Amino acid sequence: MESQSVTGWIDQLCDGNKQAAEELWQHISVRLHDFAKQKLDVRTRRQYDEDDAANSAFHSLCRGIADGRMEAENRDALWGLLAVITSRKISAQRSYLNRQKRGGGAVGGESGFAAFGDAGINAIASRQQPPDVLAEVSESCAQLLDSLPDETMKKIVLLKFQGAKNGDVADELKCTRRTVERKLERIRRIWVEAGLHDGKE
Repeated sequence: MESQSVTGWIDQLCDGNKQAAEELWQHISVRLHDFAKQKLDVRTRRQYDEDDAANSAFHSLCRGIADGRMEAENRDALWGLLAVITSRKISAQRSYLNRQKRGGGAVGGESGFAAFGDAGINAIASRQQPPDVLAEVSESCAQLLDSLPDETMKKIVLLKFQGAKNGDVADELKCTRRTVERKLERIRRIWVEAGLHDGKE
């Protein structure tokens, strides 16, 4: 019954139903606050606490589902998205506070691809990185894949990781290049909404 209720609320969120958002918030807020609290370190929590993180993550989720940039088929998928969004928002806030402590300066965005430079997903495989850099971004890459709603998108990302061009991806998936480009744009929007990408190409 609980799972059916959550699925129903998700369906209503797709239509922008505010009442469904309120019901879902009441259902999941305690768990989300607890999760955020566990992720926060003491110093970050002085400026940005679990209420901030949970509220911001839930708002991003609702907006993403209503706009069609995110999908969650069931309770587990919904929680997975919320966990990723919350984690990345906390990570972004921690990085921001660290930069402030150091006096600012030029830094990379929150994209999981930041270690590969500014070229973005389309050039990720063209750079050779040392093992320590690859290890550093491995967790972020896993989060990027986990945030995607279907296997086709995940396969596209994996093919891009391997250096495939859009035409090669289209051939592999037996679809048009334009379809691949649309999927890549949707992937980027999902990551931006989830706080996993800084929105730069």
